[in-house]
Amino acid sequence: MRFSPGESFDRYVIESLLGEGGMGEVYRAEDTRLRRKIALKVLRRGDEADSETWGRAVARMLREARAVAALSHPGIVAIYDVGEQEGAPFIAMELVEGRPLRALVGGDEPLGTRLRILLEIARALSAAHQAGLVHRDVKPENVVVRADGAVKVLDFGIARKLARTSADPLGPTADGALSTMTAEGALVGTPAYMAPEQLRGEEIDARADQFAWGVVAYELLAGKLPFRSDRGAVSLMASILSDEPPRLTSVPDGVWQILARALAKEPEDRFASMDEVAQNLHVFVTAEDTRTITSRRNVVLVSTGDTRAPVAASIPPARPARRPWVIAASLVALLAAGGATFALRKSPTDVQTPPPSSAAAPPQPAPTAVTDLPIPPTDSAAARLAFREGLQAIRDATWDTAIAAFDRARKADPGMAAAHLRYAALQTSFDINASREAFRKAIGLRAALAERDQAFLEALEPMIQNDPSDCATSARRFEALVTKWPGDAELVFWQARQQLNATKSGDPEGVLALANRCVELDPQYADCWQTKQFALKPLGRNEEALIALEKCIEVSAGAVDCLNDKIKIVSSLGQCDLAAETARRWMAKEPSSPKPHLMLGGALYGAGEPEAAVRAALDQAERRFRAAGLLWQAEDLVARRAAAFGEFATAARVADSMASMTPPLPHEELILYGLRTFARVELGDIEGAAAVADEYLAKSALRASYSEPDGVVDPTVYMHSLRLRAGKASRAEYEAARSSWLAKQDLGSALRRKRAWEAAYALPAYSPELAREALAKEEELVRLPSGELDTGEASGSGALGHVRLLAGREVEALPYLEKATRICPTPGNALRYVEQQARLGFAREAKGDKPGACSAYRGVLSRWSNPKESATARDVEKRAKGLGCGFLAEGGLAGPRSPRTSNPNAG
Repeated sequence: MRFSPGESFDRYVIESLLGEGGMGEVYRAEDTRLRRKIALKVLRRGDEADSETWGRAVARMLREARAVAALSHPGIVAIYDVGEQEGAPFIAMELVEGRPLRALVGGDEPLGTRLRILLEIARALSAAHQAGLVHRDVKPENVVVRADGAVKVLDFGIARKLARTSADPLGPTADGALSTMTAEGALVGTPAYMAPEQLRGEEIDARADQFAWGVVAYELLAGKLPFRSDRGAVSLMASILSDEPPRLTSVPDGVWQILARALAKEPEDRFASMDEVAQNLHVFVTAEDTRTITSRRNVVLVSTGDTRAPVAASIPPARPARRPWVIAASLVALLAAGGATFALRKSPTDVQTPPPSSAAAPPQPAPTAVTDLPIPPTDSAAARLAFREGLQAIRDATWDTAIAAFDRARKADPGMAAAHLRYAALQTSFDINASREAFRKAIGLRAALAERDQAFLEALEPMIQNDPSDCATSARRFEALVTKWPGDAELVFWQARQQLNATKSGDPEGVLALANRCVELDPQYADCWQTKQFALKPLGRNEEALIALEKCIEVSAGAVDCLNDKIKIVSSLGQCDLAAETARRWMAKEPSSPKPHLMLGGALYGAGEPEAAVRAALDQAERRFRAAGLLWQAEDLVARRAAAFGEFATAARVADSMASMTPPLPHEELILYGLRTFARVELGDIEGAAAVADEYLAKSALRASYSEPDGVVDPTVYMHSLRLRAGKASRAEYEAARSSWLAKQDLGSALRRKRAWEAAYALPAYSPELAREALAKEEELVRLPSGELDTGEASGSGALGHVRLLAGREVEALPYLEKATRICPTPGNALRYVEQQARLGFAREAKGDKPGACSAYRGVLSRWSNPKESATARDVEKRAKGLGCGFLAEGGLAGPRSPRTSNPNAG
């Protein structure tokens, strides 16, 4: 029996009946747990259904529902829940409110609007096909166009047609052949939209959906079906099997050719995939509504290997798909070769889009601030307000605020492509998985983007979608955009940022020139000032970098990113008091953010402040991470806080528990493995460290490579050295693994050579022999043309000191170790910082500097106060006792330090 309004089913409250079929009903309902409206399909077993039929129906519904639930595409209706309640299987689906596509057939919507709808249907089907799911019943009744223009494809083989209406082109009829049939082994689909092979009962694949799409496209563009439907089902099927559809003259020739190929009788004569259909159709769906191609020969943009030759009007064989921008390039070449012309019509939905640039009238470089960019069309006032707030936050260099704003905008209006796009762009620095998901949504809604933002999307694609990120290609694409829109400050900024990421600071002068250009275009664009300091730092111009950051903070009261960068610079200079002051300044601006508390903890730790004060700051950071739902960051902080205070058993346990968690960025997992092994080495568990190394190496063999951010060293060779150290690999095997890793590295710049030396020689060195090998490779990989060693940042200097100390060249190691410890560490690098303090003490002791050695030893033992958990602490304690260091005789390692102490390790 049916449910009545107000009745409950599982956690759903029924509101009204939407439709019904032979074995079930679909209701409008409310999810009482999540407080949202949903469409609830409940399968009912009628008296006429035997056990076998019922079992097949249930299994098929649940199987297909779960398959669709695994999809994530803005054009496909989402499945929220699948289950069974009192023997009745059910599916909770996204409730889509809008007009069925059937209502638009024969209407007066602009051609560009109809083409956009068809493109979005094609992209949704392509996403389903790539997930291994064939719809089998593509028709106008299974497509809904929302009020905001977003297109949703329904019923992927799950729900039967709910009801026949007088609007059905075939009319109300008792002819069962015209109904949707879903019984196992029977004809599946609606005959008017079935491919010939489907009607013949042959096995079908995704190309049957392509044929159905072609029928829908023809009907939407012509207002009628392409095959005869006036004499009943048999006549209709015969027409599909034998008749060619009448040619459409009301659409561009290229669009007709796409339809003709999709409607080919034989599957092999159609496009290879719906993705290829979408890519070809995309050329005709532009910010200018549509493009009509005329020439002496009818042509269609199919994906061929030749970008210049036009394709004959006859339907060509399927070819591999190409990316949209490649097809667009083919179009340009085609026009140049064939003398074709464009007839452009302005779309009323894209009135804010600037006209295409012309060689005869180059664009004027009028400055355009990011806040001057147009707000995308939307019926949602909340989305419009949030988007505007996001643009302002970008200009203010407050990316956390911008991400939250664009997230609100895209939730208020899921069809706002520009909100998905900017959310994806900004999230690349924080959560690449969230970035890629949003970027895919932006791609699906691409037709809704203005011309400039479509180009913005294509420029970001290599950076977001590739693994590893291809920032070099992205930078080149942004260079082309800046040439076209030279006054657009946001595009200049992104070119600078991509160039910075692509070169790993290998071209700081080029990045600096772009940053200066960005500042000229918009002096209030805080991110431009921030990028300027990124370029100045590799040039050793720290004072100028700090001035740029202060300018960033001046133009934007909320530019906390610049406060963060200032803390990093002053910390690298050992100015812990200024780092703490800046962290508190940040805290006042963002009291709920965990990051300033994290940075304050690092500054206090580096200044040698009491452990209680450091823990208090880090505890505040942890609580805020958890409150924000950032569980990875919270657990990571717990592990690193334990390591910072020498609690290596706790650090290893917490880090191990994180192995099943998904890191926000790929390199975070790499760093986690480093902590898991470092902790075990300190505990003296070399075999355990080697076991973790085996786990890392097995996992990395299956993972795509990626570029490590600055300050992160690839631990692959280090992991092999742990296996060597534990006796699980021979020396020959270790050297072969190291050579193999080196052969894959790009050694084209001084920075990359130095990083390769650290990863392949310095970090893995645990014996005098390995240290001497590292020293032997310095000339080749680390020494600059000037003859000086490229010490770089403190970490690089520490590596140079470490291998000299291990090789017995203690006095020579001193200046490098002094530099490495003249910093204020963060919780992330506290372990390495304390190790370097210990090495500094060893070197000072070898030189005969007892006060300096004791000062360094005190710095180690005041932080790692339990020598039982640390091999380094045991060694330091033994050496300190041997030297007769006063702090041990006094029995005190704790005690407050002067809050103005910036370098507690100075001898």
